[in-house]
Amino acid sequence: MTRHLFIAPADIQSPRWQQAFPSALIAPDAAQIADVDCVWVLLRDERDFAQLQGLNESDKKIIAMTLSENAQQARQALESGASGYVHYLAVPQVLEQVAQVVAAGGMWLGADLMRQIVLATARILPATLAKPVNGTKVDLSQLTSRELAVAELVAAGKTNKEVARELDITERTVKAHLGSAFDKLKVRDRLHLVLVMAASS
Repeated sequence: MTRHLFIAPADIQSPRWQQAFPSALIAPDAAQIADVDCVWVLLRDERDFAQLQGLNESDKKIIAMTLSENAQQARQALESGASGYVHYLAVPQVLEQVAQVVAAGGMWLGADLMRQIVLATARILPATLAKPVNGTKVDLSQLTSRELAVAELVAAGKTNKEVARELDITERTVKAHLGSAFDKLKVRDRLHLVLVMAASS
């Protein structure tokens, strides 16, 4: 079982952290880092980014939390070693998803930032993407027609809610199809899916 440490001052915390991870440790510093697998760091100033860089030298998964999402801070967090970037008041289900994606080797950004990157990537890739390294395209025929429809819409930058509305299915069904597509295509996250879909077009 993954053990989590949330590093944040006592006056800026969320009960959602322990709703998502009941055994999580919450502390103002990294003193208990040896006891955990995943470290969540609340970003407020340059000292927190310095702490991220220091944690990057450990073998821990690192997720940055923010009081207000913005692209510049997200970039700085990722450059400092974080594999995830999320609002500190995210609901427990989102926190769990972030942890799963990061644990699997993927990257997580807040929904708005991920959408911006996915849309920008989808726009520029068709003209610039080189051939896949192994010279072959990913076989999309292994996906069911519904998995393929979901994957194409997500790769185009649609949110799960928008995909559900467009395909007249529930968000839960979208997540199930997307998870299955991720497994079959061996992709880690939405951005990776964009790359795979573009390489296969």
